[in-house]
Amino acid sequence: MENKIKALKEKLQYVGTRELLGMISIHFITFASDGKEFASNSDIFNNTRFLSPQKQYLYLAGLLMSTEDKSGGKVQSEENPRIYDEIEEAVQEITGEYIKNFISIDPDTDLEVAQHNLVSMDAFISYFDTGILRYPEQTISLIRSLFAGFDKELQSLTCLETEDFLAFYQLICDEFEASLEYSKLVADKLMQAMNSFNPFAIDVDKASDRFIESTKNSVAIELQEAMDGLNTVNVSAVIKTFGEQKGKRLLDIFGLIRQERNFSYYNKSNPFTEHPLCWLDDGETLFIVHPLFVLNAIYDYITDVLENPKNAFAEKYKKTKADIVESLFLNCFKSIYGEEAKYHVSVCEERGTKEHDILVEYNDYILIAEVKASKVREPFFNPERAFPRIRDHFNSDLGIGGAYKQAITLAGYFEGKEDVVLYENHNKKFIISDIDKKKCIPIVLTLNQFGGLSVNTSLILEKDEKDPYPWVCNIHDFENIIEILKYLKKNEKDFTDYIVWRSNNHTKILASDELDIIEGYFLNDQVKKKVAHGTILFPPNGPNLIDKIYFNNHGVPYDYPGIEPVAHKKKVKVGRNDPCPCGSGKKYKKCCLGNGLYD
Repeated sequence: MENKIKALKEKLQYVGTRELLGMISIHFITFASDGKEFASNSDIFNNTRFLSPQKQYLYLAGLLMSTEDKSGGKVQSEENPRIYDEIEEAVQEITGEYIKNFISIDPDTDLEVAQHNLVSMDAFISYFDTGILRYPEQTISLIRSLFAGFDKELQSLTCLETEDFLAFYQLICDEFEASLEYSKLVADKLMQAMNSFNPFAIDVDKASDRFIESTKNSVAIELQEAMDGLNTVNVSAVIKTFGEQKGKRLLDIFGLIRQERNFSYYNKSNPFTEHPLCWLDDGETLFIVHPLFVLNAIYDYITDVLENPKNAFAEKYKKTKADIVESLFLNCFKSIYGEEAKYHVSVCEERGTKEHDILVEYNDYILIAEVKASKVREPFFNPERAFPRIRDHFNSDLGIGGAYKQAITLAGYFEGKEDVVLYENHNKKFIISDIDKKKCIPIVLTLNQFGGLSVNTSLILEKDEKDPYPWVCNIHDFENIIEILKYLKKNEKDFTDYIVWRSNNHTKILASDELDIIEGYFLNDQVKKKVAHGTILFPPNGPNLIDKIYFNNHGVPYDYPGIEPVAHKKKVKVGRNDPCPCGSGKKYKKCCLGNGLYD
């Protein structure tokens, strides 16, 4: 692997900064004339050979910016038309080496070790996949929610406040979009000029000379200016907007100079993801690959600044952050259940002890939700060392397993009781009656995205066989699920049906994204039938329902055939001895009868 990376970096030295970053940028921009084209072209998998495009292109950008520029202004793609193919093939080979590290298993290796290696690979890939799955509006909202209350501290440490960072992102967006729009206008003007040329003129040479003369001092110059300004922001624009001190500070934080540095591996800090604005040769201009990378860098930077354990306010920030995240999830539940449920927070079995984050009473269900705002722990590249580290963190008090244990502890406290006395907000007494007739659903909610292990917890979760699996969801997926429910006109009962079905069939479901599962559950009539007879796979399909909802809400046409089969069917009566509709495999009378979901 080391030799392949070294060879690729040597090749990159002779490729211009603007040239390769421009190629990368093209893959993150959507060009389309109608809804069908937009749905297809906005899926980056359709436009590249890469297995994980965003991760691999950001890695490539990091490698480029970690080499000396020896291009001398030459455009490599003109001298070697296959240069981009060669570079992408090299990145694919390097990526393959990482995968081989986890799946090159000796034939005599037992299945348990093989499974551990696959868990390690999943965690490794998820952790170092630098593309966070959230929309810009979600990131902006989260930045304001988590950081605005600490503007005084942030300002003292960085000379900048939350809104300064967000205004900087908006400036980058504006400059990026303006450069694209200007280049389009100039290209249209050139086409008009080309169409004005009369190839049937009596004196073609004279007509040609007139055409060249009329365009060379106007359209040609404008076109060159448009190309030079494409995907760029000038220092002057930043200084004019933010002033000398703040402007230079923002450029220092997010600007990246191309130079030889020792970045080589995926599992090292990528200079490009931390500083996604790349300085060009003139020293007055920075290249914008895509504004979203700047927004993600802003979120990561402020997080690192405020979460430094050496800060005098470290404990205060940690506690405040946990409370904010818990409040965000509580609002998610309220968006779904409204007045149909009762909500309790900071629930204790005894006054002030054994606290549980959120408890929701809905019909004959009790949703026990534990919230975790902690970071995912970095996994090792060595498979043998990786699994114990992943397992221990997953099942620690900070991980999904630890949260699950908290929820199951409360569910166990309810067993054998008719009425239960609890305390919300640490000491306010409340009673849940007839608790022996209610079903508890353990739920784990995370601020950060834990990757495939949060979707397939059976690979690593430590639990008793009798206990149910939890439903695990991060804040951005939960917000998107709410949008899906609204779009499909689903209600709180439909959502409860889903998480019950999800818990009962957890070991039969293979997926990398919770949104793929819920989409299949609501849109594919065969899902429940298939899962009742064996394991079902939800592959990532590129264009999906939440993308359609998002773009439609922004006035962008997006044709997605996945919603066409949806039909609201009449409720079918379920017999006592029929298989339970939830898909558990049990008879209806021994499963969900009497819980209000199907009767």
